[in-house]
Amino acid sequence: MNNFKKIEYDATGLGVTTLDYICIVDKIASYKKQALVDDLKLFGGGCVSTALVTVQRLGGKTALISCLGNDQIGKNILLELEEEGIDCSGIEIKDNIASTFSFIQVSKKLGKRAIAFFPGSSLLLKFNKKAEDIIKRSKVLILDGERPTEDIKAAKFAHQNNIKVMLDCNSFIKGTAQLLSHIDYIITSESFLYDFSSEKDVNSSLKKISKEYNPLLVVATLGNKGSIALINGKIVKVGIYTVKVKDTTGCGDVYHGAFIFGLLKNWDVIDIMKFATAVSSMKCMHYGGRPGIPNFKDTLHFLKEHGENIEKFK
Repeated sequence: MNNFKKIEYDATGLGVTTLDYICIVDKIASYKKQALVDDLKLFGGGCVSTALVTVQRLGGKTALISCLGNDQIGKNILLELEEEGIDCSGIEIKDNIASTFSFIQVSKKLGKRAIAFFPGSSLLLKFNKKAEDIIKRSKVLILDGERPTEDIKAAKFAHQNNIKVMLDCNSFIKGTAQLLSHIDYIITSESFLYDFSSEKDVNSSLKKISKEYNPLLVVATLGNKGSIALINGKIVKVGIYTVKVKDTTGCGDVYHGAFIFGLLKNWDVIDIMKFATAVSSMKCMHYGGRPGIPNFKDTLHFLKEHGENIEKFK
């Protein structure tokens, strides 16, 4: 029997893909006071799909497994993904269901944001035979944790085929704890760690999740405080690169995509963290989750300008 497995994708993602309505406002609205929209921009979004766009722009090859409605929003989402070069054959198109979208208010003064999310077609996303066919031709699988039952099925299948699994998860929901047992790379947010551990100490939270689930690596992104990892039992921190921030939408997702790229290059973990920080920092200088994502050459130039030895990234 021929056990040769044809690898076609550096990374495959199973997860939500959206259309983001980016509303640029002077002040973010509250229930007491409305916001005046200065500008409106439409860009594709979603944790997993934005991570894949990042891998593509850095020079990788990716595929997305998702679900969209047969509507204009879905068509816009699909067109943008195809233009990025992502294999979209794993995206199911459903009739009589609205595609997923988000309204995101972005403060033009602070770069901070508030998100209203409509799940729509993403609720119908399933792990199926088509997903199996795509995943088994991949090096890495990335999940968003929004459907723990389906994600567990996908992660188990990936491991059966010697494929590593990364999680880009922002919410600790029912089923997340079970999913974490099947994840190799937990790259998550500070708030997720706090929800998991029920305490406000990032170091102890990082150690707790590592001890309980024993992943290959745990990294937490800390916004303007940089990122932190547990490497060989020791806490390691990497700072930020100072840039003029316009919008933090998608920064964590971009970090995940750049981290996957670094893992596939077999770089040192600290160097991967620096590289991912650089890529997400460059994104921050633009509105929307994707417009500012750089290519590999521009990322190296950015790193060099910020005093890093770029020879280790070549």
